[in-house]
Amino acid sequence: MKLPVLLYHKIDRIPPGARYPRSYVTPERFEAQLAFLRRRGYESISFADYLAYRHGAGRLPRRPVIVTFDDGYRSNRDVALPLLQQYGFRATIFLVAERIGGTNTWDPDEIQEPLLDAAAVRAMQARGIEFGSHSATHARLTALDRAAVLKELRDSRALLGTLLGRPVQVLAYPYGAHNAPSRHLAAEAGYEAAVAIRRRMNGDDTDLFALRRIPVTSETSVARFAWDLFRLSWFYGT
Repeated sequence: MKLPVLLYHKIDRIPPGARYPRSYVTPERFEAQLAFLRRRGYESISFADYLAYRHGAGRLPRRPVIVTFDDGYRSNRDVALPLLQQYGFRATIFLVAERIGGTNTWDPDEIQEPLLDAAAVRAMQARGIEFGSHSATHARLTALDRAAVLKELRDSRALLGTLLGRPVQVLAYPYGAHNAPSRHLAAEAGYEAAVAIRRRMNGDDTDLFALRRIPVTSETSVARFAWDLFRLSWFYGT
């Protein structure tokens, strides 16, 4: 089974002065991408669905896709969620556990934008949105020592587990940065899988702690979006 996992950050218009404009996808383009997925017969699944499949305890639709968002911006609720529901898609949002209800302080030079607060997270969970961990503070795990990595991962998983009322299964490595030690420590911290950033499909033999995500940015036209999925459907190797 070939599984594309899409990576978004903010569904919104690019504000003047944005340092990282590629992190934005306009609502119109996001809607066009969802419409394309629907026309092509893609069905969204959760990571819980995918993990059940990988463990031999579940089946997947013919064309599965996982839609993900990093950081947990408020625009995920205000802009993305209505469009997702309009087209019948679910999503997974990776939260920075110690920044819930705050702003993106890990990017001090970027425009500070509001993040989802606890009440919004619970309300979205009730509407079918899945949440995962993006560490406690959005630290680059590959730059930390073993103890600091474990603290980032364990603290985040504990805080989010309390908020969500269920164990957190999946981690998104901040900045997509991971190596063998961080992958091993993610498993030690109790996660069942972790996602990075790589423009590849996932196959049945893809390392569960190095799952690939296809980044979707302000530069991803609908034609490029369609081409990526078509091209990548033919291979998912290294």
